[in-house]
Amino acid sequence: MRALAAALLIAVTAPGAAMAQTAPAVQAPEPARLAAATALIAKIMPPQRIDTLIDQMMRPMMDNLRNAMAQSPQMQAAFAKDPKAKAMLDGFVSDELQHSMALTKASMPTMLDAMARAYARRFTVAQMRDVSAFFDTPSGKIYAEQAPTVMADPDVLAAQRAVMEKSIRGTMERAQAMVAKFAAEQDKK
Repeated sequence: MRALAAALLIAVTAPGAAMAQTAPAVQAPEPARLAAATALIAKIMPPQRIDTLIDQMMRPMMDNLRNAMAQSPQMQAAFAKDPKAKAMLDGFVSDELQHSMALTKASMPTMLDAMARAYARRFTVAQMRDVSAFFDTPSGKIYAEQAPTVMADPDVLAAQRAVMEKSIRGTMERAQAMVAKFAAEQDKK
């Protein structure tokens, strides 16, 4: 049983360890390009709207997660057995939403800085000025305001929900198969 627990722990933590590996070193962007990129990022994601943008992006994603989880055979079985299961799922998703929003908001300064450096490496000052000029037009202003809400569009949500349901169902099936395989190996010992 300890080997099973160790294997599951490795399986759960290995993806995080892989993501935590240090990224390859990149050349620092030129100061003028970085300044132009920082200004462009501030125009695309105005600091005073970041909390609203995060909310507009996170709530639909978490609603989709909740709906996908609720449709899984395991949750359907739990709902049938325990009338409190739906409330537990809702509480979990609500807590995850709050946690994710707090983490995202706290991470935004670092993320915006990283985005500015990425823009500065990819675009010239002149190109960023052109893009910035677009965001000064009526169409550009509407685009900057509406682009983050596209993820909350019913068509996008439906497509995203279908992918999540399939992904969650497949992950659950593969995880159950892995646990059964580990248990069978343990029974041989």
